[in-house]
Amino acid sequence: LDRVSLLVPIREWDYGLGAMDQTHALKVNWLWDVPRTPFTNRAAKLVLHDWQVSGIASFLSGRPVPAVFTTTTPVDITGSPTDGARLDLRGNPKLPRGERTFERNFRTDAFSLPRVGTYGNAGKFPLRGPGANNWDVAIFKNVPIREQAAIQLRWEMYNALNHTQFLAFDNAARFTPAGEQVNRGFGQYTVARNPRQMQLGMRFTF
Repeated sequence: LDRVSLLVPIREWDYGLGAMDQTHALKVNWLWDVPRTPFTNRAAKLVLHDWQVSGIASFLSGRPVPAVFTTTTPVDITGSPTDGARLDLRGNPKLPRGERTFERNFRTDAFSLPRVGTYGNAGKFPLRGPGANNWDVAIFKNVPIREQAAIQLRWEMYNALNHTQFLAFDNAARFTPAGEQVNRGFGQYTVARNPRQMQLGMRFTF
């Protein structure tokens, strides 16, 4: 079990969203049998018939993220050997979507170094990480050989649109003893999900 400190406000420190929370999670999958053409020529039928397109579209909101900090020189803020401090939160760190950039995903000025002798007032997860908008697409060509045998050619594309999707940002502030935040990457994206990946395959069923 997690230890509950008696030195800090329990509700403020320990109540909040779970680390796996995703407020919105929508996944849509489909399979489309491409309609056959009216052509009766054998070569045209071989090329134009028996195509399928399938895919999975994922639209996910980001998960809760803590805000942490270090100092350029050691500072004993809490005076406790077991309980560390959290950041002081001076306002809502959330930025409107239109104001977010690669370098700034939240209001970094909303966080400050807690005073010596205090524990900070930030909750467990004051931030939320980047979400996902992803399309996986597969194109199949079925080539019938006889009644119970066929070859399937597969072209599968993950992140088919090659859409840049970030996975994490720098959530660690770094302060001087005077309280100046000196981590220039604080709030900046640090990790991206995979770019487009493709694979070709062939399956023989009988």
